[in-house]
Amino acid sequence: MLHTGVVVAGVATTLIGPILPILIGRWTLSDQRAGLFFTAQFCGSMAGVSSIRWLIARGYRQTFVCGFCLVAIGVAGLNLRNYPACLGATFVFGCGLGQALSSANLWVAEIAKARRVAALSILNLQWGIGAIACSPLVMLAQQHEATSLLLYALAAGSALTALILAGMNLEPTETLEPLETEENEEQPKLGLPERISSRSTLSLAALFFLYVGSENSVAGWVASFTKRMNSDSGDMWALAPMFFWGGLIAGRALVAMLPLRRLERALLASGLILAAASICLLLEARTFASVAVSVTAAGFGLAAIYPILIACLVKAFGERSRRIGAIMFALAGMGGAVMPWLVGLTSTGTGSLRAGLLVPLAGCLAMFGLIATMREPLFSASVPGGSKSPLFHQN
Repeated sequence: MLHTGVVVAGVATTLIGPILPILIGRWTLSDQRAGLFFTAQFCGSMAGVSSIRWLIARGYRQTFVCGFCLVAIGVAGLNLRNYPACLGATFVFGCGLGQALSSANLWVAEIAKARRVAALSILNLQWGIGAIACSPLVMLAQQHEATSLLLYALAAGSALTALILAGMNLEPTETLEPLETEENEEQPKLGLPERISSRSTLSLAALFFLYVGSENSVAGWVASFTKRMNSDSGDMWALAPMFFWGGLIAGRALVAMLPLRRLERALLASGLILAAASICLLLEARTFASVAVSVTAAGFGLAAIYPILIACLVKAFGERSRRIGAIMFALAGMGGAVMPWLVGLTSTGTGSLRAGLLVPLAGCLAMFGLIATMREPLFSASVPGGSKSPLFHQN
């Protein structure tokens, strides 16, 4: 049932992007003010993530129930006709998503010790199903003037998920082990693990911030970008985010089948190169078809990054990943709050949403630089055949 709830959460997480043009039209908002919906959602997410340490101490079940209940309340509140109240509702369901999704990723990472990245990819695959379904659902609801009904149905689905999970036992039966070295030596339980320095910890934190910010900048604004192109796409603009999430889910399906212990660093590098190139193509897009191709490729390029980051977090910190993970997920939420708003701010200041989309492009380039300069074996650098990646040579 948890995976079904993650599908519902996928719809809720990506909801603001497809309905943003509707919200802009409802109150005649500038891009800067419209960008505050992303800020509200991910500020809520940070608040939710900051509470998971306390909630998980009471049990995963309580964490999931609380999270999905908040999602239900917040999504239903999007039907409010007052702009500040709608922002508040966005904060509430963002808080629920921060609790439910962050806890779900940690829960899976604890349960699936042998193939954490694959298991996390499958979990995020379920999230991607909801993300893909969101755009068609919004388009159909808009065509039938049933947007309010869609929001209430999504809220009901989240509430039902909370009700079912309330009766389930979801606690891990074994204690999470810390990172193992190549010599199978035990890691210290206090202080930073021997194989990750403070500098690499900060780099990992920056990667969480930049990844979520870049992902949500592209997915959140592409519908508005497509609608303003004055192409012959008609109402198809609402489907634009679907192609991004489609590329993401296809990439994560592929990631789940790869021997990632030997390919992590290469996947991160190639994925970021593809994402950056795809955003460049998006900036030059003039038709709906070109937008669809560009964002599909961007989603595919970003697919492996988040599962790898979470797996590396758990590998590096072991039991302490619950505490440190709360910080990392909060930073990820901060990226989701700040970077999409910067897109709107740049768009309003320059009068061009194309200029605003330079923000996620800069995020991808910054992530590439961070990964290239990390010298510790936090990410596997080897490729099939035992050769080392020349781009990421380690001392």
